[in-house]
Amino acid sequence: MVAALTLLAPAGTGALTAFGVSLTTAGGGLTLAGTLLNVGGSLLLSAASSALSAGRASSIEPSTLQQNSKAASASRVGHYGLVKTGGNVVFHRVNGDFIYRIIVHGHGEISNVRQVYLNNAPVDLDADGFVTDDLYQHERSRVQVQHRLGVVPETHYGALSEVFPHWTADHRLDGQATSLVICEAVPRDKFNEMYPAREPDVQILAETAKLYDPRTAQTIYSDNLALAIRDFVASPDGLNQPSLYSDDNIAEQADIADRALALATGGTEPQWRVSGSYALSEQPKAVLARMLAVGAGQIRLLPSGQHKLSLGAWEEPEFTLTDDHIHTVDQFDGGPTHQKRYNELPAQFVSHALGHQEVSADPWIDQDRLANDGGRLVGPQQDMLMSPTQRQTRHALQIKTERDNPAWKISLLCYPSALPAYFEERVQFDFQALGLSGPCELDGASLVFDGANLTGVRLNLRAVNPASFVQRLEDQGRVQDLPEPDAAQSMPIPTFFDAVGAGVQTSANTFGAGIAASWVAAPADSLSPRLRYSHTGQDNWQDMDLGSGTTSAQISGLNEGQGYNVSLAFVSPGGVVGEAVVIANVIAAAAATPPAPPTGLIVTDNGDGTALVELTTSVSPDLYQTEIYRDGVGVAVLRDDHSTQVSLIDHSGAGTFDWTARSVNVSTTNSTTDAGPITATIA
Repeated sequence: MVAALTLLAPAGTGALTAFGVSLTTAGGGLTLAGTLLNVGGSLLLSAASSALSAGRASSIEPSTLQQNSKAASASRVGHYGLVKTGGNVVFHRVNGDFIYRIIVHGHGEISNVRQVYLNNAPVDLDADGFVTDDLYQHERSRVQVQHRLGVVPETHYGALSEVFPHWTADHRLDGQATSLVICEAVPRDKFNEMYPAREPDVQILAETAKLYDPRTAQTIYSDNLALAIRDFVASPDGLNQPSLYSDDNIAEQADIADRALALATGGTEPQWRVSGSYALSEQPKAVLARMLAVGAGQIRLLPSGQHKLSLGAWEEPEFTLTDDHIHTVDQFDGGPTHQKRYNELPAQFVSHALGHQEVSADPWIDQDRLANDGGRLVGPQQDMLMSPTQRQTRHALQIKTERDNPAWKISLLCYPSALPAYFEERVQFDFQALGLSGPCELDGASLVFDGANLTGVRLNLRAVNPASFVQRLEDQGRVQDLPEPDAAQSMPIPTFFDAVGAGVQTSANTFGAGIAASWVAAPADSLSPRLRYSHTGQDNWQDMDLGSGTTSAQISGLNEGQGYNVSLAFVSPGGVVGEAVVIANVIAAAAATPPAPPTGLIVTDNGDGTALVELTTSVSPDLYQTEIYRDGVGVAVLRDDHSTQVSLIDHSGAGTFDWTARSVNVSTTNSTTDAGPITATIA
């Protein structure tokens, strides 16, 4: 998209516009659009880009997603595409010979349930939801499964109201996809065969979110990646930015995502699909980054203030950057250093062909770079758990390898005539002075102003090879022949286990270093958690005694800044210990978060070469000290308690100075922002 450029500075106003978008106010200040341009793109763009470049982001793994959890309070989970999921048990009651359970599979309406699984084995249902498989028959079917797709308003489960009067028609679980599972008891000699792990775990294979398609103006189920990204960005559960993308942009990218690509094994599949889940407790930018990653996607700012989504597909540049546009070359290098570049990139994805399990993709290996580098250089493991196939995963890895390992990179200061390049994903580069030419992708850009006047454009470019966007049949890799083992475990593995540094307050202003751990309760009341910890790199494990229903614990009396390995397993009444989940090198801390900054900073001239500095210390209880700076140089350290008004005399001498103040907590962590600066002239 190359648009006509208009730079206007009407006399007497100092106003500046670019592409018809006002960048400055009449007084010369930046408008919102101007601010976005001045920082080199929107916060959304930079946040998603930074999360994407960090390698594997936090995500929900199938091994966790497909279990049934009985957590009293669990994060809601949203889905896109075709997903196999268990869920959280929100209702569990026994009445006579029947057990009733409601399992919430996900937040938001789903489209269809393709398959039901009991204890991870597919089963068939009749028209009333009774399981017809022989395993669950004794004189009649003993297990019934009903579904609600999560519409608003939803229909309540009448079968529950017949047995439990307190479950009324108002108990609808609006907007939550659920299953009601009713298990009937059987004679003892049949029980262990039908219910080897008590009531069976339930999973469903579901066509999940309905997505709006601007090409048809319909909202129906789709696994089109472009439509899913638009939905997440627009959704209140995502970024809540419904106008961020234009319909034309999404329609164009949805067409790209729907392109049928030939498979090496025969047949075709769409180019870019989505299949995965996210917790509503996650940062939206991290979820967006994972979605972009599985389609080699990028986001750019448009002159209108909207954003442009671009999935991994080659489009020839429309703007050519030449010597005439370039003022100064700030930096040139031949790509990343040997320590940062790579020629092999591993990843994991959820294979639909292998039972919707997380599997390792055949790593992408760039043979040309491998030869030039003289050996294997392995990049960071990539989170592609929203990719449903090996072909798609490998294609995304191929494009990412090209972007992360360019043949060369260059940083330029250009004249305002280069402004059209600011809004482009890629440009044609023809710089005769250095003998460089070819297509480039923008790797960052910003505008340079002198007051209200645009004086230059800074561009960071990286060389890109168009061939990386074309996947050959031989590039699709070798698919695994067999899935990884997925048998039911006799002892369950702990889920959603987490451990972070968190201290214990021992007195008014004293904190001891510690670690806080939490997990989902064991699926059976007979199991107890066994929490252990050891110094990182050592085998000096110490056990904590916990009750059977415990779901969290505080480990205290640790050393500040010391790393610890923390382990959790479930133990049976007979002393059988299940497989442990270990979180390595958790750093013990007395304070887990930065303190709040001081407030109310005031500086007064005393008229004798000194200044009176007044402030209120941080409200954070873990405050250790408050530091005062004049012109960036420390002049005082105060050890007053939190939320205390303090003052001091600073012998600054005569002159004009800037004072700031910051908080430091008991773990020597600074506040993320300072109070000030406050400027004062001292006589």
